[in-house]
This record gives sequence, structure tokens and C-alpha cells, in this order.
Amino acid sequence: MSLRQQIKASGVANQSGLEVFATTTTFNGEYINWGDAFAYGSQLNNDPDYTTNDVENGAIDALVNAPNTTAYQWMRYHSVAATNLNAAAAPTSGSGYYTFNANGNGSKLSHSGIYQKLSLIKGVEYQIELRTPINPNTGTITIETYTPFEDTFLLTSTESITYPVIRSKIGLITSLFTARSGRDLIVIYFKTTATSSTDVTITNISIKEKQDYLTPVYAEDRWGNSHQVLRRNLDNPTFNT
Repeated sequence: MSLRQQIKASGVANQSGLEVFATTTTFNGEYINWGDAFAYGSQLNNDPDYTTNDVENGAIDALVNAPNTTAYQWMRYHSVAATNLNAAAAPTSGSGYYTFNANGNGSKLSHSGIYQKLSLIKGVEYQIELRTPINPNTGTITIETYTPFEDTFLLTSTESITYPVIRSKIGLITSLFTARSGRDLIVIYFKTTATSSTDVTITNISIKEKQDYLTPVYAEDRWGNSHQVLRRNLDNPTFNT
């Protein structure tokens, strides 16, 4: 059978493997607990809070020394005043917001964040989505994911949004990461260069599984009829059954 006979005149394939597919990506499920600040009410105010005096990385200090042993539970950390560190209030919740505090007085850092142990599938890709309302204050909200490694944690992804967030700016962060273990963690923290104590808020954090599907490609003819797109196999000019 000739090359042309791989596809019938009616547009039907005479052999398999001639179909054309497109990849459709969706994000499904929910892999973080209490991501909606409104639903969580003021509960965050009573969640465990670790005090750090680590100048360089308050998040790692909290993950190592105040480990989250239960999946899907928020924990908090904040810094206290030290030689090269400013004090910051621990994150709180209420009125539909998660509120983060920071202080950049004297060009010193401060730490204020929340973290949650997740339950994921190793090797699967996930999307984080964080939403923030309009806020005139100055600073940066950072989202990071970590995986446990020996007696510490390794950074696996990071994304951030800078403030102020105004009407013409998109108040949304999206970030993709691949789970390195089933016990990876998410950390969200706020830092500022403002010379006094300042706050920002977020409203929702979501983690969904990335899923790719193959869907057949169709084209529309001039009469408005849809037809499946096929391709000839040029490597096999002879049709073999």
C-alpha cells in the first residue's frame, strides 16, 4: 500500500500511530492544609512559635530545632533582638489574612515566618500559588520548599513577591517544585528594608499536583466541521499490517 494509503480518502487512519496529540496541563488536588486565611480564623495566633536568634537563616534554624512532626499543621517562628538582628512579631491570622511582620532598622535583618510539613509523592511536580491583597508597605514575601537531608534541610525551590503591591501589579505568586521526598516542607517568610516595624498580609496559599494529559488535535474545515488531525509516517512508505 502506498504512502497515501496510510490515511483513507475519508480521513480515517489505516494504521495506528498517525494521530497527533497536544499536551494539556492541569493542576489538581490540594496538598496544603489551612491555606485559606479566612477559613483558619485566628487559629494561627495559638500555633507553636519558635524564637530564633540565627542571623543568617531563621527558617533553617526553626526547621532543625523546632521540627514539624505532624503533616499539614502550621508552625511559626520569629526573631528576637540581637547584635545583628532585629526583633519581629510572630505571624498571626484574623479577618481573612495571614499577617507577617518585619523590621529593617539599622540595616539589620529580622525573621518572621510560617512552615508546614507536607505529604507528597516523591518525584511528582507541584505548583504553589500565593495571593496577596493591595499593600503599600515595603518588603518581600518569600516562598521556599525544603527536603530533609541527614540532620538538616536542603532548599529545593524559592519564589518571592516584592511590596508595595498596588492596583497595577499582580498580587499573585506561582512556583513549581518537584518533591524530593514525601516529607518536604513549605516555608513562607517576610523581610523588609524599612527602618521601622512593618506588616504585610496574604490571603491564600495553595499547592496542587501538576498533571499532563495527551489530547487528540482537531481542526475545523471551512464548513465548520471538526476533523481529527493525522500525519503520514514518512519512515514507512509501505503500509505493513
